[in-house]
Amino acid sequence: MRHFTPGQSITEFFILRKKELRKKHNSDEFYLSVELTNEKGRIFGSLWTEAEKRYSELSEGTPVKVQASVIDWKNNVHLSVNKIRPATESDGIDPERFLPTSPMNEENLKKEITEMIDGVENPFLKGLLNKLYKDESFWKNFARTPGGKLWHHCYKLGLAEHTLSVAKLVSHLSDVYPTLNRALLITGALVHDIGKIDEYQTKGYIEFTDRGRLHGHITIGFHKIASLIEACDDFPKELSAQLLHLILSHQGALENGSPVVPMTREAFVLYFADEIDSKLNAIDRITLRDREPDRKWSQYINLLNRFIYFGDQAGEDSQIA
Repeated sequence: MRHFTPGQSITEFFILRKKELRKKHNSDEFYLSVELTNEKGRIFGSLWTEAEKRYSELSEGTPVKVQASVIDWKNNVHLSVNKIRPATESDGIDPERFLPTSPMNEENLKKEITEMIDGVENPFLKGLLNKLYKDESFWKNFARTPGGKLWHHCYKLGLAEHTLSVAKLVSHLSDVYPTLNRALLITGALVHDIGKIDEYQTKGYIEFTDRGRLHGHITIGFHKIASLIEACDDFPKELSAQLLHLILSHQGALENGSPVVPMTREAFVLYFADEIDSKLNAIDRITLRDREPDRKWSQYINLLNRFIYFGDQAGEDSQIA
């Protein structure tokens, strides 16, 4: 929440992501800890009075109106909440307004993905992709889906943006390494994450669905593509095996959630292309969040186990101390 400054008083609507009663330090009394989100980001807050009453009035995943003071707490902006209540019908709040959206245009994304499909030379793979992407109901759901919950492409159209970027990367790598199976790689890129359509819900904020938490997007996507392949006449078994392997292995390691590791050249390429795009998008988000005129380093990033160096913001040469 870069637009909030310690010392500022705010009155805004948010989606209540989480609520929790916590014990005050050295006291038997509770305070209410809340996690709030809107199209500008995510912030935590604390309500110190009437905590139990407000806890019972509020429901997670619903819009709330908050009056608060912005404070600095452990080097992060934090809300000291004065008042919080559920949004009412008269407030006229649409939960969808709280979701950020990709800076890319939906029609342009659709056009570029269609061009990618048109360039796939294998007729079985092209037919599979057309059956998927020419379904208007599929595209509607695909377009609303984020690429992730909190880490990368966590906004509407995020999945489409990420999918196209990965497809472009594998296409370029096929130019550099011409013995790669370009058609297989582009198809793998365009379907590797489609399970996320059923993994996430986006009613005001991004959260896992029950199915998403129980099965995960890799398993969901695998079964979706396997069903489409079974419905195709004479789809080659070897081609099916290799395409499904791309979906199953695209996160690269068992500890990353893939049930199998990459075992083909194309699987390695897809894994690294997916990593490049997701990591760079996450680093861009961190840069936007943390970078200030007098600040060259991000906060410590637990998921990367490192800080990110921004360098000199003005682009001028400066001495490294």
